[in-house]
Amino acid sequence: MTARRIAGVLSLVTTIALAGPAGAELYQWTDGDGVRHYTSDPASIPEPFRAGARDIGSPRSRQAPAGDTRREGDASIMRFRGGEPVVVPVTINGVGLRLMVDTGADRTLISPAAAARAGLGVEGANRVKIMGVAGSAVASELSVVQMEVAGARVGPVRVVVLETPSGDLDGLLGRDVLDYFTLTIDGAAGRATLVPR
Repeated sequence: MTARRIAGVLSLVTTIALAGPAGAELYQWTDGDGVRHYTSDPASIPEPFRAGARDIGSPRSRQAPAGDTRREGDASIMRFRGGEPVVVPVTINGVGLRLMVDTGADRTLISPAAAARAGLGVEGANRVKIMGVAGSAVASELSVVQMEVAGARVGPVRVVVLETPSGDLDGLLGRDVLDYFTLTIDGAAGRATLVPR
């Protein structure tokens, strides 16, 4: 995947993007056409829709079920070469996906093909409008009860389903999931580490 293609995906998804700090309050509002919008700045919500906006916070980690053998401090180590994205293996419904780390995106995004492989149907899904530097798009929003990332189970998470320009990646891992980990990137060693908090 070229740097230009990665930048195109990032510019679109980053502005699902809420420019606030990680952990900031997240508000959802629906416009007159029924399209859902997200923002961390309630003042940016048009006046006619402010009363209907609601604070949805951010996803919370679930307690691992009894019998989970994951040890505290376990980490997932990803190798990468200079100029390549950091790719994290993620499991949804027992299906392995490859998501690129995107610390600038507030939301996690998966492609329609990845959603289908993981058994996530988009029929009847919420429609959301995504605006970015490169334009806007209408996408589907699905609830994922649980995903496994770096040995930790996180969920529920509302993911955005949108076509990505890369056929070799299944989407982007945004801050809604990354906030539950400590991410360390060692560019010289070509190594990224995710440790559950």
